[in-house]
Amino acid sequence: MNPKFTHLFTPLQVKNIIVKNRIMSAPNMLFHTVDGRPTDYYAGYLEHKARGGAGIVNLGEVSVGDGGNHTPEMMKTFDNLPLFAELSAAIHEHGALASAELTHGGIRTKCEYNNRQAVGPVAAETMRPGVFSKQMDEADMEEVCKQYADTAAYVLWAGFDTMLLHFGHGWLPAQFLSPIMNTRTDEYGGSLENRMRFPLRILKAVRDRVGPKQFLMMRLSGSEREEGGFTPEDMAIFVEKAQEYIDLVEVSCENMIFNMATTYQPLALNADFAAVIRNSPNVHIPIYSVGSVIYPELAEELIASGKCDGVSMSRALIADPYLPEKAFAGKEEDITPCLRCMGCTDGDNLNRHMVCSVNPLIGREHRLGFGEDIGKALHPKKVLVIGGGPAGLKAAVTARQRGHEVILWEKSDKLGGLLNFTDTDSLKNELRRYKNYAVSLAQRADITIELNKAATPENVAALAPDDIIVATGSTPAVPTFIPGYENARHATSVYFDALPEGEKVVIVGGGLIGVETGLHLRNQGKQVTVLEAADDFARDGGFSYRWGVNFAVKKYDLEIQTNAMVKEIRKDAVIYEKDGKVEELPCDAVYYAVGMQSNNELYLKLAPLGIRMALVGDAKKVGKVAGAVHSGFFAATDIGKL
Repeated sequence: MNPKFTHLFTPLQVKNIIVKNRIMSAPNMLFHTVDGRPTDYYAGYLEHKARGGAGIVNLGEVSVGDGGNHTPEMMKTFDNLPLFAELSAAIHEHGALASAELTHGGIRTKCEYNNRQAVGPVAAETMRPGVFSKQMDEADMEEVCKQYADTAAYVLWAGFDTMLLHFGHGWLPAQFLSPIMNTRTDEYGGSLENRMRFPLRILKAVRDRVGPKQFLMMRLSGSEREEGGFTPEDMAIFVEKAQEYIDLVEVSCENMIFNMATTYQPLALNADFAAVIRNSPNVHIPIYSVGSVIYPELAEELIASGKCDGVSMSRALIADPYLPEKAFAGKEEDITPCLRCMGCTDGDNLNRHMVCSVNPLIGREHRLGFGEDIGKALHPKKVLVIGGGPAGLKAAVTARQRGHEVILWEKSDKLGGLLNFTDTDSLKNELRRYKNYAVSLAQRADITIELNKAATPENVAALAPDDIIVATGSTPAVPTFIPGYENARHATSVYFDALPEGEKVVIVGGGLIGVETGLHLRNQGKQVTVLEAADDFARDGGFSYRWGVNFAVKKYDLEIQTNAMVKEIRKDAVIYEKDGKVEELPCDAVYYAVGMQSNNELYLKLAPLGIRMALVGDAKKVGKVAGAVHSGFFAATDIGKL
């Protein structure tokens, strides 16, 4: 065992259960169900987490029944039992405990996934505007308790070792616990004692059904993070009561901006809540912390400091399911860092198709296999990779792992491509860590790397590769349509040149590049105004990631003007039209961010050589890290079939 992580890899015994380490794979939404049946894709996804070394692996969002579904319901029928049993078996085969997260949406139920009316502590508008929940009466409470107990019995029947009863994140039990949401005036509302009454009733119903020896867990929000909401001290009192029925508590928080935090929120942002609960003198069960615990070093520190007894990791184990095994073996430098970009969650919001920006295989193990066992090519080739950005680096490393001879040419004096802006960015810490990881991985592989090497048809022909991967990236689009555009520079130049003189900066273009550059400059003390022609900003960001961007815009007091059409750029001012009025905005420096253009000219020039080629990353389609990493990976896996 790596001596750096002695706390993280100390087994935990609870009742008659031994957990092999202190890492729990936190539940994610159920990405692969068809007509209520779990798929082979999801079995492979869970198996990957267990294979990677987590001590407990959670099946995500098992709704307890109709009327509480936030996602399509997993149908808990006798016919489906062997499918659920296969999920638990896939986890058990690698020494992990199998757990299922039990949920009820309450007011946050999505009507399209239910036949019954939603129920909650009060009558309130649901996720569908104009549709309201019913305030629960005693009969409703008895029915929901039965749903929880029946679902608990089912998952145990299917071979799961335990379950994680979800009492956080604004689901039904949290709605009762919340003094903001629960405005009842009967014995279930008002005081904390009253607000705890129904959640404790659920726990008792489950415990009564499964018996006193069964290991049970609960996910709890440690704070509502809102004025007037419940506090960690309140939740410590609740846990004191709940531990009569529960054996382990995982502490998260309310407020979606924080419980699915982006790179703009702190790491381990719920650990202090967990510490309050764990160190309450009357709490005697293990407490885990979840929420942006994405590095093993951080997890070890939290446990060693006494803030928690263990950690739950969600996105970190999507980015690299083998994080536990690599940390145990002392191979931390090989752990693929999570970007906290929310791509995995944004995919679920879009079409329930999960995509991790830095892990092309996650969720597709059934079809593609497990990343650490990437297959060797049938016919090794000489592969030339042109471009050392994220797409080229991923392509080069993958091709080498598959047994090819790999030569990488980069025309500049360093690897990293466009991601080199992170060397001086004051906020994008996770992306910088990923860039450094990708560069290090390539440098440590048996790859011939040549810097300051520009590819031409002549020197490529002289090298005579069998395959070429063109990863020549993109360049900024120049707003030549704006008079005076030559008085501005591209936004990313702020990372490579000296900061602009003067205090007032204007950025033309409010996509992610413009807004995030503005956030960096605000963090450096500049007064920044972003002018965006559309009616919203950062529209190229994903649904969940934009929560984090909006949070940062408010935190750093970044001024953004939407519906602002720039008419002219001067050296000391920008002229723009908004709401029919022409405005003049004095400034000391102007930057633009109006899009990027693919660099694919070299690909076309090399085509007459008749060598098999692939165009990847921004050179193929301008996008984000996900597009670069995925296209580079799959281009490399296609080499050597024949």
